[in-house]
Amino acid sequence: MTAPADHDRVNYINIALMGLSALLAYQFPFELFLLAYGVMGPLHYLTEISWLHDRNYYVKGRFDHWFLVGAGVLITLLFLGIFPKAPMGLGAALTFLAFLGALVFSSTAGTAARIWVLGIGVLAGFVLAPSPVFQEVFSVFLPTLIHVFIFTGLFILAGALKGQSFSGILSLLVFVGIAVSFFFLSPSGTYRAGDYVRENYGYLREDGTLAGSFASLSLSLVRDFGLHDFGNPSPAVLIPQVNEFLYSHPTALAVTAFIAFAYTYHYLNWFSKTSVIRWHLIPRRRLWVILGVWGASIGIYAHDYLLGLKWLFFLSFLHVLLEFPLNHLTFVQIGKEIGRSIGGRAKAG
Repeated sequence: MTAPADHDRVNYINIALMGLSALLAYQFPFELFLLAYGVMGPLHYLTEISWLHDRNYYVKGRFDHWFLVGAGVLITLLFLGIFPKAPMGLGAALTFLAFLGALVFSSTAGTAARIWVLGIGVLAGFVLAPSPVFQEVFSVFLPTLIHVFIFTGLFILAGALKGQSFSGILSLLVFVGIAVSFFFLSPSGTYRAGDYVRENYGYLREDGTLAGSFASLSLSLVRDFGLHDFGNPSPAVLIPQVNEFLYSHPTALAVTAFIAFAYTYHYLNWFSKTSVIRWHLIPRRRLWVILGVWGASIGIYAHDYLLGLKWLFFLSFLHVLLEFPLNHLTFVQIGKEIGRSIGGRAKAG
């Protein structure tokens, strides 16, 4: 058990880390994101998968996690272009099925219930896969901002409800307050992204296709939240307009700063919790494997950032999928804590 004083200390450390992440995100939005993703990201994937492994991935069955691993393998093959003729939205459907599977794996060991839920999931995924909204939710947002921002916020909320401490509530308020600030503030108007940033974060090519994996996230947020309207100009006009907007417009810079904050704090939050969840207490042999893979990953990113993305895509996506059962259990925990709080107040009244 962890003493309340330790939880308070971790909460205050995390409040400081939130402020630091936001400050750096406002000053260097693209650079911070690329640095955090390339340096802290791999270590986070490896250590979280290791920690989940020691807890049977929070599923009921011994082999349930292999379903999520299989989905990760198929999604990785799609990302690498191994199946160029795959149906549109297949990756989103697989992510949806993994999310649904994680729900049933974490809640019941009954075979009949699992067959029914997964059967319905396959059918629903087949029907919904062509939908652009479905594809954006499960291919763009769930593995990225929902994972690093929404679920991180839910973990903070669960801790604040369970601990009922001032530091826990304050950390939640600071987290929300900083996130809201990106709607009103943007990086300095003098900020300019260099060629390295543009090449590795992404841009629109002359043929209208997107180079890089991250630019689509910024542009999806801008489009879906109605933050900018490019109209309907010709491709010759639209492509340079979008690229210039992405790297110089205050709205786009604020969106990217928010993304950088969310990712950076997500990683720092994980690394700050060794005294609480003790993810660092692992066999020495596994530790050396983790450090070796992490070192190799940083080397690949330093040599060729886009190659690093391909090298680590499987691990990055896999850790998202394997965390789904814990995400579902966190929803349940929050509901129980709210119900307990309401029940306690009713009795007191």
